[in-house]
Amino acid sequence: MRDKINLYVDDLRDCPDGFVVARTYYEAIHILETKEVAILTLDHDLGEDVDGVRVT
Repeated sequence: MRDKINLYVDDLRDCPDGFVVARTYYEAIHILETKEVAILTLDHDLGEDVDGVRVT
């Protein structure tokens, strides 16, 4: 049985202790496909800058 990780998906904020960070949608998908996740936190504005402009 694989150990579960806690996944923190956010492109700007610091990652809390005890979590693995994914800074992009693509990183998050890769982690979700290859690891077991116990806790998942999602950024509500992933990929937008502080003014709400989409960053690619």
